[in-house]
Amino acid sequence: MERRFGAGNVDVIGHSLGARGVVLALAEVANRHPDIQLGHVVLLAPDMDFAIFERMLPRFRLIAKSITVYVTSGDRPLALSAQLHGYPRLGETGNDFSQLAGVEVIDLSDLPSEGPTGHLYHIYSRAVGEDLRRLLHAGERADARQGLVAQGENLWRLRPAMNE
Repeated sequence: MERRFGAGNVDVIGHSLGARGVVLALAEVANRHPDIQLGHVVLLAPDMDFAIFERMLPRFRLIAKSITVYVTSGDRPLALSAQLHGYPRLGETGNDFSQLAGVEVIDLSDLPSEGPTGHLYHIYSRAVGEDLRRLLHAGERADARQGLVAQGENLWRLRPAMNE
């Protein structure tokens, strides 16, 4: 992969249940090829156990240029999943994100819910699309992206633009 695209040029994005597969795959890739260098890893509305992600993070953190997790309080499918599983989901607010060293967490709870379930914000929200563009295309870290307000060492809230 690096030979074909170059080191750090392959971004990996996972949504909802797909985030589980992405995290498992990243851990396996890091185990087999610890010198590989990927681009940005983005998890949108990740439907996986927060504690499992926390335990797996050290296995793959070093092979990614950056790791960004988007969370919100208004995601109805994640709330149902948390209720069914009995454990907090990574994509929900309220977790202790300070434990995820090296991960930038973007809280979208202040954005208007434009989709029917709050689970597809990356499709319905221009603000999320613009934030993703600035991360993936411009390579900007959270502390440099417009509209993000620091809430902790690795936690930011995306504020809605005045025209949204």
